[in-house]
Amino acid sequence: MLYYLHEQWQPGWAAGCGVFAGAVVHRAVEPAYSGFPAFLRRPLTLAVLLVGTILAVWATLMAPGYGFYYLLPRWFQAVTLPVVAASLGLAAAAVIYSHNRLLQEIEQRERMEEDLRLARGIQESLLSDEFPAVPWVDSCACNVPSRDVGGDYYEVFTDDDTGDLEFAIGDVSGKGVPAALLMSTLQSSFLGVSSSGDNLARVCERVNRFLAERTAPERYATFFVGRLTEDAFLSYVNAGHNPPFLLRGGELQRLSGGGVPLGLFARAEYELQKIRLQPGDLVLCYTDGVTEAMSPDHEEFGERRLLQAVRAHDGRPAADIIAAVRLAVDQHTRGAPQHDDLTLLALWLR
Repeated sequence: MLYYLHEQWQPGWAAGCGVFAGAVVHRAVEPAYSGFPAFLRRPLTLAVLLVGTILAVWATLMAPGYGFYYLLPRWFQAVTLPVVAASLGLAAAAVIYSHNRLLQEIEQRERMEEDLRLARGIQESLLSDEFPAVPWVDSCACNVPSRDVGGDYYEVFTDDDTGDLEFAIGDVSGKGVPAALLMSTLQSSFLGVSSSGDNLARVCERVNRFLAERTAPERYATFFVGRLTEDAFLSYVNAGHNPPFLLRGGELQRLSGGGVPLGLFARAEYELQKIRLQPGDLVLCYTDGVTEAMSPDHEEFGERRLLQAVRAHDGRPAADIIAAVRLAVDQHTRGAPQHDDLTLLALWLR
């Protein structure tokens, strides 16, 4: 009777074992390819179910014996054989896939690094390291981004019509590529609207309106712009920037007043400030990456150390002042990571 039932129900029994074993195989080996993309997981699932079912049916049909005690070997063969085969195959596939994915990530990272190197080269060309040769004033500036590209900006040039020296320094919100793009926008808009004889307050208003209408509200820039004439009159606008230092005979004056940072409010107004300078005066502009430079002990460089470095080299050329401040910052940070862009601009009246 048992033999008769076996002969009659063997195909159905094998099919049932196969379907069950296929599901078990899929459940057992699914973690091996769970990290694969969806377009790979779907065909792999079908393949695992199909292979598991076929091997389980074969193992069930080939197992000898008809008694109850032969069911366990059949189930063991029906499940173990496809699990081992599918696991080995998927393990090899996972290794190959992970290797190829790692190669792709390395290639993408190398392309990104190359793009950042090119972007840094472009930004360095926008921030010129050549300064006007003007007999009555010595100028110098430097920029050290915290990443490959940064959001700090400076400009020093002479007006072709009047011979006046114009300069600017800015600090864009954020860091990295987004800040660098906004910095380029700030530079192009400033150079595009600034012209000979323009009131710097109106220049700032036009640049502010341009940025506010074309950038997100959280994207803004602190900005300081000045125009120095040969007879030592300085007109300037401080749009929310760190007040530059005016050092005269050891006395300190901060150049503040002007308005809010550029790009915050489209209808913002700015006020022009004026001051008469004297030979020997030093104007030092800086971004907060200088004063907020951190030591390994999490202590900021601060204005006090900045003033000490400048006063220790008072009366020296602008390039020496810049070098002295950078050295002081390096000694303070002692190799600690740089968290913000660092920019300095110095003018020394002869």
